[in-house]
Amino acid sequence: MLNIDELYELASGRRTIRGFRKDKDVPEEYIRRILDVARWAPSGGNGQPWEFVVIRDSEKREWIAELFRKQQGPKLEMEKAMGRASRASGAGFRNAPVFILVLGDPRVKECYPVRTREEKDFQHLITGLASAGLLIQLAAASLGLGSQYVSDASSAYMSIMLKTYLGIPDNLKVYELIPIGYPVKPAPVPPRRSVDEIVHYERYDMKRARTDQDVKDFLMSNTRLGGYGRKEEGREHI
Repeated sequence: MLNIDELYELASGRRTIRGFRKDKDVPEEYIRRILDVARWAPSGGNGQPWEFVVIRDSEKREWIAELFRKQQGPKLEMEKAMGRASRASGAGFRNAPVFILVLGDPRVKECYPVRTREEKDFQHLITGLASAGLLIQLAAASLGLGSQYVSDASSAYMSIMLKTYLGIPDNLKVYELIPIGYPVKPAPVPPRRSVDEIVHYERYDMKRARTDQDVKDFLMSNTRLGGYGRKEEGREHI
């Protein structure tokens, strides 16, 4: 079993990749191992709501990437009008040799306790799918692979199109698309808040509460809005 230092190295070394090599395929054995890991994710009531569609066919992958690009059109124009830079073009992940589409089955809510089922069944569904998605990305990283989280797959338009194109039953939810492959180049280290900054003991320490200005400064220096730290370090983080 991994010790804490090995787990830390794996988690801190994982990167979101937006440029994949076209000349290097991913062995099927790797994909099987990755999904074997993902099925051990925690889920409400052990409902295991996940199913996965593995897409290798180049025409299907190109169709999905183009669908994503079309959906991004209005978003790109809106962000441009707001003076925000955007990297959402679909040009990067279209070259990944494998796409994994993560699906969820809302019917598993029947295994939840009554109050949970009535008050927060959807939250439990998403928590389970998010846990499986994270394990997919960590497992990929452990094999020297890169991955990307494409949340737009769950939008109303894209999910309907994907369901029709891939023959997915209506009662399943499209949660996310995870392209997997070998990175074109290593991704730089993204900025992270320190442990001391985010941890409170016994109760919330109001002396360390962030002001609205603190949050604005953080957003413009360490997140997408500020180029992932580019302003401070002269490069764009991923």
